[in-house]
Amino acid sequence: MSLIFSSHPGARERHLQRQYKNPLFAIEQREFNEQRLSGARYMDEKEQDEFLQTFHDLLSKVAELKPNEGSEIMLDLKSQLDQSYEQCSGLMGEHSNEQAAIVKLVAVIMSSIRLGAEGDAEAEQNLKEEELARNSHFQLLQFPLIADLLRPRSPIAQDQLVPTLLTESENAVRAAFQLFDKDHQTLICQQAGQLLELTEAESTKQEKQQLSEARKKLVLMTELSGL
Repeated sequence: MSLIFSSHPGARERHLQRQYKNPLFAIEQREFNEQRLSGARYMDEKEQDEFLQTFHDLLSKVAELKPNEGSEIMLDLKSQLDQSYEQCSGLMGEHSNEQAAIVKLVAVIMSSIRLGAEGDAEAEQNLKEEELARNSHFQLLQFPLIADLLRPRSPIAQDQLVPTLLTESENAVRAAFQLFDKDHQTLICQQAGQLLELTEAESTKQEKQQLSEARKKLVLMTELSGL
């Protein structure tokens, strides 16, 4: 009997979904039962509940900001909001409302900080660069893979990075490759090629379609790395 996964899983369940019956992963990783899936889902649910409580507390702190609040306090809250956006991007369920609220609150805080920086050309330039970087980062986080990779305790172990990338969509791979420097990209491509050769040699007829899709990801990663 096949396992049934959630339509909007959290990080732990999502990684089990990547591995399930996937020949690119070790056999002990791709074969598991309902109990292991339920355990991952429970931990994802617990994390979501903890996030929502922390997020509501953070909203209360932002609401209590005074008009003349010090920049240090505002920058600290902005940093917490940025972290919250990254965290909720990888949670189970749908969190577009929380993300939209964070974007608005960050914009309000940054507007106040810019007022305080008026006339300081260097500070104004730094704020512009920071805003561009944040917008780019938020764009990357539309892919749950990015949130999974950036988690302090990522469910994706180091030796699972290559099969994970070969399993993801092409757009997710494009986004993820921006996280690595050229040397790391080259290493990933080399390891991906070796993994595919080994897996293809041992694959069944049913697995060959999965591997042909993985080959396309390898071609894409090779192009992105400039090899």
